[in-house]
Amino acid sequence: MRPLHSGGTRTASDAARTVLAMLRLIDPDEHPPDAAYRIPWWVDRSDPPWCRVVNVGPDMLSHVSTQFFGEGWMEPAIPRASVAPGESLRIALWGPHAVDSARITVHWRVRSGEESEGEYAWTFVM
Repeated sequence: MRPLHSGGTRTASDAARTVLAMLRLIDPDEHPPDAAYRIPWWVDRSDPPWCRVVNVGPDMLSHVSTQFFGEGWMEPAIPRASVAPGESLRIALWGPHAVDSARITVHWRVRSGEESEGEYAWTFVM
């Protein structure tokens, strides 16, 4: 048993009950809540070591940047001011195992007029 911050103790069966209470069957016809945000990116992986990350959403995306995790490196790794709907980022992966090991994270902000509505990050694999 491990102590809780409230002074009590918690057992493995308590933890299992907590996890089970969080799980539920999802109705396939159920729509996400209004607060859900659909990821606006689609990745074209048809021409390795190149890939294109396309803005398929309706919004202008600003402060777009990318990060590479894996063996090798990626270009471009510099921030881009904005990506309009339909526009894409073209990324090249370099190194003998870069394509096989690549995890790429895209960071962006959604703009509504002059205000930023939120900052997001999304990771995909090649």
